[in-house]
Amino acid sequence: MNASSPRTAGALGLVALLSLPVWAAELNGAAAAGKAVSNGQALYGTYCAACHQADGAGISGAFPPLKGSAVVNRDDATKHIDVVLAGLQGARVSGVIYTAPMPAFAATLSDTDIAAIIDYERGAWGNHGSLVAQAQVASERVRLK
Repeated sequence: MNASSPRTAGALGLVALLSLPVWAAELNGAAAAGKAVSNGQALYGTYCAACHQADGAGISGAFPPLKGSAVVNRDDATKHIDVVLAGLQGARVSGVIYTAPMPAFAATLSDTDIAAIIDYERGAWGNHGSLVAQAQVASERVRLK
């Protein structure tokens, strides 16, 4: 049987048709990931950048940097999630105590929004923390109550 026979052409068409959903799912997954990053960046700009700055550098003595932060870059994101959900005041970062309070966002933002912000922070400015799932944020929200 050669590639020009109707039977082979039909089989090749079937293979292409069957592989289309996989290709489409991969495309949709990439588009969703891009949208999540964009959403996380927008949410960060709205809720976090005034204190931690657009470049994640923070304000010395007032708001800690997120760029290069040990909490942001840890493989285990639990502390990062907890801080965003419950807020924090008086944290010591690299020997500096930051007395300005960080508000709790548990009552303000959804699990999806918090995961998007955290994922943005963990991937921006050279950070390399593992990403989080909405379910992980939801689990921490329940644990903190």
